[in-house]
Amino acid sequence: MTTYLPAIATIALLYGALGLSLNLQVGRTGVINFGHVAFFGVGAYGTALLTVNGVSLALAIPLAAVLGGLAALPLGWVAARLTSHYLAIVTIAFAEALRVLLQNLEVTGGPSGIVGVPRPFGELEPDAFSAVWVVLAACLLVLTYALVRVATGGLLGLNLAAIREDEPASAMLGRGVAAYKTLVLVWGSVLAALAGAFYAHWIGFVTAEQFDPRVTFYIWAGIIIGGASHAGAWLGAAAIAAVFEATRFLGDFGITVFTETQLASLRWIVIGLILIVTMRVRPEGLLPLRPRHRLRADAKSRTPDPVVKGVPISDA
Repeated sequence: MTTYLPAIATIALLYGALGLSLNLQVGRTGVINFGHVAFFGVGAYGTALLTVNGVSLALAIPLAAVLGGLAALPLGWVAARLTSHYLAIVTIAFAEALRVLLQNLEVTGGPSGIVGVPRPFGELEPDAFSAVWVVLAACLLVLTYALVRVATGGLLGLNLAAIREDEPASAMLGRGVAAYKTLVLVWGSVLAALAGAFYAHWIGFVTAEQFDPRVTFYIWAGIIIGGASHAGAWLGAAAIAAVFEATRFLGDFGITVFTETQLASLRWIVIGLILIVTMRVRPEGLLPLRPRHRLRADAKSRTPDPVVKGVPISDA
């Protein structure tokens, strides 16, 4: 298993970045998106198609991220008009429709996908290659974290928090709810596509099976367990991905009680039990949002000035 530790770390970091991009929509704005994997796939297919046709890597990855944002625009238009479980159903349908389309188009390689995607630093020795990609994945996570922090800070963060807490009230106060919901869907999809582009160049090929609805479930489970804070979202998603990948190598430690099929089912059982316990014991997650007004409660209580209550903002 130790041979595969860098690969497990890389996939965990990539999924951590994916968790941050989804948490911007779900945890920070309250936009229910069950089709986030679609934009992960758009980024992977986008950069694969561009690079195998001669586009430079430095140009292909940003273009793939932009393509992910453009693909989210129709979904943003729908999100502005739907809420709650209605939006959830639409996002699932959108992701599945896109996956089937990618699987059947000739330009995307059909069921065989696209092979021969350029792998940066592929000329290095395997150990050096793995180490470099762990660093690259960590840099992607830091970049995603910084871009999400920008979106959730200042006045924009205040408006997103207001929509999350009470969307009808936010609309009545004149906030452009539709515009903000579209913005976070597009911004989160750009970040998801960026993660997908990194994933494609790391693994070297893309197929539609890599982007099935289970990926979205992994990320959702990570956010529920870790919490809707920035740290909780990426740590939870990374931990879920690491567990799923690491348990593939239990046989290396002499644990041969379960067959591969049984082990695959056992992973889901364990994650399900963790979700149940988390929802019962700590429904807000292990690292929940920290409302700023709570952090400043002591300071406010020492002053006689009246405090005007506003929409709580989170800054975890």
